[in-house]
Parts: sequence; structure tokens; C-alpha cells
Amino acid sequence: MNLTQRRKEFLHKIVNLFHQTGLPVHYVTIAQALGVSKWTAYDILKELEKGDFLHREYTLSRNEKAPGRSMVVFRPTEKALKLLPPQEAKSKTQEDWSTARSKLLSLVDNMKNLNPQKIKEELLEEMSRIELPVVFSAYTIALLITHIHEINSRGMAALKHILELAPKPELVLSLFAGLAVGTMLKSMKDAVNSKILSCIRRFEDHISECDNQERRLLASFLTEALQRSR
Repeated sequence: MNLTQRRKEFLHKIVNLFHQTGLPVHYVTIAQALGVSKWTAYDILKELEKGDFLHREYTLSRNEKAPGRSMVVFRPTEKALKLLPPQEAKSKTQEDWSTARSKLLSLVDNMKNLNPQKIKEELLEEMSRIELPVVFSAYTIALLITHIHEINSRGMAALKHILELAPKPELVLSLFAGLAVGTMLKSMKDAVNSKILSCIRRFEDHISECDNQERRLLASFLTEALQRSR
């Protein structure tokens, strides 16, 4: 089984929760911790179970609305505990995020001196190898800023003003993606634009699955990148 970065995130979270409590973890707890739907969490935990990283157990619910009702919980196996000690995945994610953030902000700083078409092609090529959702999303933001700057550099200030009206990080990010799509409607058949649209679809999927902390990080990154791109 291929242990993708997404699966590692879920496995890391359940390992840490297990170490904190010594108890198997309900999939709803994982869903709430990572900011995803309970069905998404359940599906990924089932995948990890098939890979022998988790063991399924059944326990009685203590919920007042359903006392005594059996519910599914998951316990990390020895294979998982050896592969992913607690905090390992978190440290790796933070390191990858820090590296990507610095690189992309530096690119935005120098955008006026670079060929935007070449920047987009290089970003797209790198993104084809990125699995970590928050890093892929940061790359998408840099890609879209490059695209918008190329077709209408004067629109950056107006764009920032519009985004300030959105009350939540996930709305800021979704609105930004939507505005970027609007700039491509007249050239949908362009090969690069087609790739960008695919990235936007993946970006929107990631935003819906990211936890609240990751959304805040990305919204803050977007704001800073827009400010630097003027």
C-alpha cells in the first residue's frame, strides 16, 4: 500500500491521540481534529486498516443520545507505531511548509523581473510532484498570483480589497480561486490554462479537507503574497 502524505497525516493524528489517551480513536474524533467530514475520515482510516496500519475495534458509546450503542474505533498497530512515532509527521509538515513559504514569497518578490510564462511552467512542473495538501495549495496561490499579475497587474489592489470582505479563511481562499477562474474564461483551451484549472480543482478539494490552522496559514500567506506582488 502506498502511504501517501495525506494518509500519513491521518495516521500521525491517530497515533498522537492514541499516545495521549491510551485508547482507540473514533473516526469522528479524527474528522473534527483535521477539519474534514466524518465520511472522509472513515474512508481514509479504512484504507489504513487495509494496509495493516490500524486495527478496528468495537466499543459501546457513552453518548447520552445513544447509550450502549456499538461504535467503530481504530487503534494503531505495531507497524504504525514503529513507522510514525508521535510528532514526526507534524515536524516534517512544518519543515516542508516553511521551505515552500520562503521560496514562493521570494518568487513573488521578484515577479516583476521574471518571465511570468516561465514561472507558471516551472511551478506546474514542481506541483506535479507535491503530495502535501497545504504545500500544494501554497504553490497554487503563487501560480494564480503570477497568472493574474501577467494579465492585469493593476488589479492586485482591487483583488486584495475584495478578499478582505470575506469573513473566514476558507471563504477567502475559495473566492480567490473563483476570481482566478474568471480571468481564464476566454482562453480555456490554452494548454497552460487547462493545467491551472486542474490545479484549482485540486486546490478547492484541499481547502475543504484542510484543518482550520492550515486554512489560516494559507489565507495569511495569500494576503502577504498579494501585498508583495504590487
